[in-house]
Amino acid sequence: MSAPDRAKIHVKSHKRLFDGFYKVDELIFDHPTFKGEMIEDVRREIFVRKDAVAVLPYDPVTDQVLLIRQLRIAAIGHTEHPWVVELIAGLIDKAGEDVKDVAVREAYEEAGLSLTHLRHIGEFFPSVGGSNEYMYLFAAVCDLSAAGGYYGLCEEKEDIEAFVISRTEAMNRLNNGEIQTASTIIALQWLALNYQSYQK
Repeated sequence: MSAPDRAKIHVKSHKRLFDGFYKVDELIFDHPTFKGEMIEDVRREIFVRKDAVAVLPYDPVTDQVLLIRQLRIAAIGHTEHPWVVELIAGLIDKAGEDVKDVAVREAYEEAGLSLTHLRHIGEFFPSVGGSNEYMYLFAAVCDLSAAGGYYGLCEEKEDIEAFVISRTEAMNRLNNGEIQTASTIIALQWLALNYQSYQK
């Protein structure tokens, strides 16, 4: 079955409710249903974010990955502590900025890594029910033998721990529920299916 006709979506009102680093918009619209009818005066708030890029560094020689951990205040109340294990990631700050350039920049800022070989994993909406954010996901082959440490930009009040663990240990942490961010789960599951393609 095909989706309803996009051209029949009628936006009656679009206004900004909050305009900070993040933004919140309110939309009132009519839209067609799968049965060909119309639903009128639907009101939704959208959390407006810049698109993001995330990358999983992988060392095929040692079969290790690099992950980061940092305080995510929104996690309070859902986890034992709010220092969340995740991928290197960052927002696309400038219109037209190449997503691979963002991955390279963030890898250096958050883990001191110089990335050269990026492999596209996929693209997805992390939470499309309420946000317009779009995520670009990559894997990167790199030497992790001397990687790890503490990073982050002072002007952005970042405090980031970069650490290296085996691919097996990363999967164990995923399976026991320690890893809870969508991009990290997707990237590690992708690596579980594709790591042999990196073996020489």
